[in-house]
Amino acid sequence: MTSDQNDDPTPDEVLTNEDDGNNEEFAEMLAASDRAEPSEANPGDKLTGKIIQIDGPDAFIDCGLRNELPMSVLELKDADGEMKYQVGDEVTAYVQKAKDGLKLTLAINLREAGHEALTAAYAAGTPVKGKVGSTNKGGFSVDLDGTRAFCPFSQIDVRRADDPDIFVGQTYQFKILELSEDGRNIVVSRRALLQADRESQANSTRESLTLGDSLEGEITRLVPFGAFVDIGGIEGLVHISQISHQRVGDPSDVLKEGQTVQVKVLEIQNLGQGRSERISLSIKALATDPWPETAASMVPGQDVSGRVTRLVDFGVFVELQPGVEGLIHISELANRRVIHPREVLNEDDEINIRILDVDLDRRRISLSLKQASDYEGE
Repeated sequence: MTSDQNDDPTPDEVLTNEDDGNNEEFAEMLAASDRAEPSEANPGDKLTGKIIQIDGPDAFIDCGLRNELPMSVLELKDADGEMKYQVGDEVTAYVQKAKDGLKLTLAINLREAGHEALTAAYAAGTPVKGKVGSTNKGGFSVDLDGTRAFCPFSQIDVRRADDPDIFVGQTYQFKILELSEDGRNIVVSRRALLQADRESQANSTRESLTLGDSLEGEITRLVPFGAFVDIGGIEGLVHISQISHQRVGDPSDVLKEGQTVQVKVLEIQNLGQGRSERISLSIKALATDPWPETAASMVPGQDVSGRVTRLVDFGVFVELQPGVEGLIHISELANRRVIHPREVLNEDDEINIRILDVDLDRRRISLSLKQASDYEGE
């Protein structure tokens, strides 16, 4: 035989090589099959899935398992009974045992799941459903479907509970903070869940926030210099000068805590950097500016009525129309020398004045009290 012939594989070698190739291919197919095999869900698991169908009392959620899991439609509605979710929306929920298998829920119902679920919920941080009962020293009693728990006042909400009675009788989700004495001592928190949701929402808001955005927000605090507004887990400030085109002396005169407002993002500083984060907002920027149209209708020599809004050393500011002010210089207050405007007028006085000049570009209207046709002063 030649050397080439000696190098040819024998029939046994050919068979062995083919088997090796088949084995490798089979192993790859098996691994791919294992990877594609949906995992099993266990009670207490936290899953995120997409709503693929809403049928009668149940919605069906695709979480990548062998079968879709049902979830009560009631859990997808808000306090007014309106649907918060639709087909195609994602929802994050927890797996719970049901009579005919498994289901998803936003919070474990201990009566349905059995009291053995109490320990599991505590260990996993799974929310449980509870009804707020009476108040007592330091907090609320909470009925976890037959099991009594305690919620401190500070743990019922992310904001201070000035009126605890508003929570009595309400059913919420709670996180178990403490479980001892074989379940006889249970401390729960609603705030912990709200804060977690708020942080998740805040991260999402920061990722999408840009200058010029028009957003809906809720007023959380009123302070002398403006209003803090929650725009999605984070707060921005509407400075008092950005509340209205009209002059605002006290934010509480025109706004209230809990009010929903539309705001425009004016400035963003140090986003996501803790206490140095600054977000400047404006309500005024989204409102119609009355100045151009109203001021253009003001004619020099015309007498108009107005309300005194401010007294300053050099004169008096008068509101002619909402959002439009003019100035009476101190020299135009009377036919005599005036040391300070308070000698002649007071804030909120309703007066008649004459328009002397309108400067549209500089947004200034000059007025006179002593030149008005009905002036009877000295």
